[in-house]
Order: sequence, then structure tokens, then C-alpha cells
Amino acid sequence: MSRTGRTRQRGRTRLRTLQAVLLTLADFVRAGLRPRTPLARAITCALVIKLVVIVSMKVLWFSGDARPAVDEAAVARLIGPSTHAPQ
Repeated sequence: MSRTGRTRQRGRTRLRTLQAVLLTLADFVRAGLRPRTPLARAITCALVIKLVVIVSMKVLWFSGDARPAVDEAAVARLIGPSTHAPQ
């Protein structure tokens, strides 16, 4: 097989893989938009509420350049001080 033939074959394989991923995502979105059972509806509702909460937290708490300060002291408060001796 020539070099261009292998390149075309790789391109087709990548295209099929991308199509499979996009079709799977589309099916996932369709299932979320039209849940068929009460349990699926409840799960979809809970996921939508969580998504709204996460987005609103991002907008309200960390808007613009306001980022939480992460330094050595903050990490030590979170996980505790280091117990090994410096070398």
C-alpha cells in the first residue's frame, strides 16, 4: 500500500471514530431531553439543577479575575502540615 493510501485510510478511520463519538453524544442529549421513565426524569431534573448551581457559583463567586488564593498556607490548612523533615 502506498503512503497516500495509508494516510487516506487513517483519515477515514479518524472520521468514523469522530462520527461515532458525535452520534453517541447526540443520543445522550436526546435521551436527556426526552426521558422515558419517571426515574430518568428525576435523574435529568437533578442533573439540570446541579448544572445550574455549578454555573451560578462560577458566575457569582469566581467572576472575572476573582480566583481563590491557593498558597502553601491554604494547602496546609486543607490537608494538614507536612510531616516529613526537609532535606
